[in-house]
Amino acid sequence: MADQTTSKRRSCADCVKHKRKCDMQQPRCRRCQKKKIPCSYPNRPSMVAEVDIPELDFPWLDDLMKDPGLAPWSGSLQPSIAKVAPGGIERASKRQRTPDYLPGYPEGYTRYTLPRTETEAAVHQFKLWPCKWLSDGKAPFIHPRVYSTTMPKPLQEAYAACAIYSTMTTQNAFVGFTVIESKANELLRSADEAAWTPLDLLAAVQALLIFQLIRLFDGDIRQRALAEKAESVLQAWTGQLQACTVEERDFTSDTAPSWRSWVFAESARRTVIMSMFLSGLYSLVKNGYCGMGDKINVNSFTAQRRLWDASSALEWERMRQAYNPYFIQRMNFEDFLREGSGSELDDFGLVMITTYKGKDRIDDWLALRSEGWNLIESSSIGNDFLNVAQVGSSISSSETF
Repeated sequence: MADQTTSKRRSCADCVKHKRKCDMQQPRCRRCQKKKIPCSYPNRPSMVAEVDIPELDFPWLDDLMKDPGLAPWSGSLQPSIAKVAPGGIERASKRQRTPDYLPGYPEGYTRYTLPRTETEAAVHQFKLWPCKWLSDGKAPFIHPRVYSTTMPKPLQEAYAACAIYSTMTTQNAFVGFTVIESKANELLRSADEAAWTPLDLLAAVQALLIFQLIRLFDGDIRQRALAEKAESVLQAWTGQLQACTVEERDFTSDTAPSWRSWVFAESARRTVIMSMFLSGLYSLVKNGYCGMGDKINVNSFTAQRRLWDASSALEWERMRQAYNPYFIQRMNFEDFLREGSGSELDDFGLVMITTYKGKDRIDDWLALRSEGWNLIESSSIGNDFLNVAQVGSSISSSETF
């Protein structure tokens, strides 16, 4: 009995309180480490350095996800970094003084900022895209015909994750995220990566993007931390996809040898842009700036929604002959703004043009240049942006945010 009493005295306070066996490891026992709680032994109080501090959360972003009608703050993300114009991407000069506690940036590094309005609008849309893929069978960067009759295993797992995520509640969130985490880890540990074809690599990047969209912006701290760790893998795979599809990504609707060649080319283009854009957007949300702007700016994509929506080679050929494809080269939207209309934009193009040109300008342009689009005035980002998309869905019921 005396020995047991002595053992309890040597055990940490929490193990004694809950009558658990303590391994008395210093400075913290394994049980307290695992539970991430303070560990104090007799005559030795817990130290501040031993207390786990949770990862920084973004309350404004979580509120936006719960309430799309929330009116945004009118300021910019980081007023001290750069004076941001009313809309569009702005550069923050590398010559500005960097705080001493931050590491230096390499020569030529350019930081980009984006007004909060455009940032929140893009995040809100990205939040909805996994469920959109689930309900419509396609996403703004995943074409339903690119994989012919068989969906690759990574995308099957991502699709199942979307189904789980769409039914999650506060009661089953732990179980749901456990399954989603397992599926994401299986993708990240793919054993046959060396044997992937360009089509396999495209599927892997698209699947990982879906997992990132689910986990980065949900609000769950653990899932966000795991998604941040997966960012390096996503960028590595994106780089490989770029390297092995250089010729294919140059195919336009005029030069592609076939509809399927164009579908693959456009899917690769949009997937590469989406990967970089998501990385940059998350950096904007977390840090107030990003360094991906230069990489994104050199990319191109087809803005004409009728080409992306075509479900057969015959329909695509008819659309190709009847409509301007509006191939956006190096993210230059000027020709489209002069000649195009809102009815010709799909979800992907709408997010990109709003990011680059500013929400206020695009709202005005949509009101003037969109036949049959009834732009509804709203003071909130979520409703205003969604109204534009929802009215446009009358053109194609499968293309809504």
